[in-house]
Amino acid sequence: MKYFLLTTSLFILLAGCSTSSKALDPYVQKLQWLDAADPQNDAQQAIKIGDLRLLGMAMRSVNIPGVEKEDTRRYEEKCGVQLIDGISDVVRSDEHLRLMQKARSYALKYNAIIKTECRP
Repeated sequence: MKYFLLTTSLFILLAGCSTSSKALDPYVQKLQWLDAADPQNDAQQAIKIGDLRLLGMAMRSVNIPGVEKEDTRRYEEKCGVQLIDGISDVVRSDEHLRLMQKARSYALKYNAIIKTECRP
């Protein structure tokens, strides 16, 4: 009985640690909205309210998915850029990597729609 209680207590402590480390990762938390996001709908809503900012990713420099590097400055000046919070040039976990890849895909679709309304 003593070993059963000790084993059970240890299991609960370890299980609690493994889930809390993921839950506490602020970079993952900031990107979790992407799992339910709809880039086409979100872009159309932004256009309706006059928000023509493109989505960017802050890596070593600002990257705007769907915009050629040489055109970045012109798009930044004409349309503006909104950086996706939670993106960095350091991958913190497998989940962070998955969400960063999802963010890039989302931004590509979103920006393609916004670019139809905002051309430098």
